Amino acid sequence: MSTVYFATSNQEKMLIAQTVCSEFSIDVERVIIEIDEIQGEDSVMIVRDKVLRAYQGLSKPVVVSDDSWDIPALNGFPGPYMKSINHWFKPDDFLRLMNGIEDRDIILHQLLAYYDGSTMKVFSNDIHGKIINEPRGQNNKSPNTTVTVLDHDNGKTIAEVFKQGQKAVVERYRTRPDVWHFFVDWFKSETKK
Repeated sequence: MSTVYFATSNQEKMLIAQTVCSEFSIDVERVIIEIDEIQGEDSVMIVRDKVLRAYQGLSKPVVVSDDSWDIPALNGFPGPYMKSINHWFKPDDFLRLMNGIEDRDIILHQLLAYYDGSTMKVFSNDIHGKIINEPRGQNNKSPNTTVTVLDHDNGKTIAEVFKQGQKAVVERYRTRPDVWHFFVDWFKSETKK
């Protein structure tokens, strides 16, 4: 079994990584290190810098992830700033932003970066969804999850999916395309060399 180190403090992201990777006999070890993330609008630049900093802190091959949220009707807002926005906003704040807007599309741009000291590889995946008209489910940490329904979630908000428990979440990531699937395909081919 191969092992990858995943620098994250986010338990939900760790569950995703373990779910996808375990299907392919890849063990994911979580490492928690402080990474002072750069700010900006270029998501690829952010994740590349983040993986370099994680590698410097660990001196081991490492994977990091970062998400960018794009609401086309709001010119791409909030982009890579969703984590900060979730500290400031409540679900109703998201809904007020969308008041009177017909195009309620949202795109989750998932990014994953791997670096081993010489090889850096960035993977990306887009997941489409909608912002609904009223909050459903509860998530005090990430209010956007109560107003966002992603494709492949059978009309449930992200918060409602996670409220169903670990078994439902695991099934979600076995059947829904995720950036970790792209990583696994590449990593398996690299470890066979």
